Formats: sequence, structure tokens, C-alpha cells
Amino acid sequence: MSSDPAYRYALYYAPEQSDPLWRVGCEWLGRSPVTGDPEPDLLSQADADRVKLTTSARRYGFHATIKAPIALSGSVEDFLADVAALAATVKPFTLPRLRISEEDGFTALRPVVLNGVLLAAGETCVRVLDRHRRPENAARAAVRARHCTERQKALLARWGYPYVCEEWRFHMTLADDILPSPLRAEVETRFTPALAMDRRVTSLCVFQEQSPGAPFTMLARFPLVVQP
Repeated sequence: MSSDPAYRYALYYAPEQSDPLWRVGCEWLGRSPVTGDPEPDLLSQADADRVKLTTSARRYGFHATIKAPIALSGSVEDFLADVAALAATVKPFTLPRLRISEEDGFTALRPVVLNGVLLAAGETCVRVLDRHRRPENAARAAVRARHCTERQKALLARWGYPYVCEEWRFHMTLADDILPSPLRAEVETRFTPALAMDRRVTSLCVFQEQSPGAPFTMLARFPLVVQP
């Protein structure tokens, strides 16, 4: 029987809190998954449009998904212990430069090039932590499979999520849709300085969804192994 106190848990990449990308990402979405800072005041129509277009992204928090949200089959203590052990086996690595992208009908930060180290780390996390995943009920899985390719359906059946392994696309969602020109220009202004910086992936983060539909919050950050 699970001692899991929350509805779902996820493994995410999130920039270090000292990274300007973390600050600007949380400010843009209007909420910090760490502090729980509130949404921005709706001082203008532009603010209202931004809040509306970032509703889902704000709930999930500024991140890139590594292991998509799962209900746990066992205790949260066991899950966190495995994440800590896994993080201790992954070497810190350079994150490819990110660009603002409007692919697949939404706005996100995506790597300029896909790094083999990044892909390998993502697949390792999915495989190692899968023993903690409680399978979805058949009805929900069927709904999730409706718009999947045959390969994605096979991945969904095996790993509980269709966008893993070679189907995984590292991205940090900025808006749930394509932004209108004024907001797209604002994203460029806000994010360009931070995107010009080099950054390393030095930790893995566990986020939790306390109850269905609740905002995701950061539960723990696990450092990757430090090389001498």
C-alpha cells in the first residue's frame, strides 16, 4: 500500500534558482513552483492575454519534462530514494543552447541541436524510475492514445507516456498556444539575455501535484554527481 500523500509526481529539469533563466521563466508564467508566488496582477489587456495563454504552463511550472507525472505504486520515500540514487550516477553536462520555438502549436524553449548526452540521460531516467509508476486505467490510456502514432501507442503501453525514448522532445513550455505578435516580442525581450548564456545540467527535480488539477510545486532538487 502506498504512503504517497500527493496525487502525482514528476521528474523535471529546472534551471538552478541562481540562473537568470529560472527567474525570467517564473516571472513570465507568473508563478514560482518553489515559493508559490502568485499570478501577475492583471494591469492591462496584455497581462490578461498572457495569463490566459499560459494557464496550463503556469500550473505545471517552468520546467522540461524528463519523467512525466505519475501516480506512485509505492511510497514517496522509495521514489525519492531512487531519484537520489539515480542522480548520483549521472554526470553534470552542458545543456545545448535554447531557442524560442513555435512548433507543435505551442510556444516553448527548445534546444538548437539535440545533444546525445541529453537524450541518453532522459531515457535512463524514464527506464530506471518506471517501477514506481502505477498504471493508468484503460479508459484514460485510450483517451491519451487517440492522437498517437503507432510507435507512440507502443511507448504509451510500455512506459505510460507516448513521448519518451526517440519520441522525447526536450522543451520548456512558455505558452499553451502560439503567441500573438506583441507577446511574442515580449518573450524575445525577456528571454534573449538568459538564452545567450551557457548552462550546465547539475540537478534533477521532483515536482508534485498535491491533488488533481493543483499547481505543481517543487518537492526536492537532487544534485548530479560532481566530478573531481
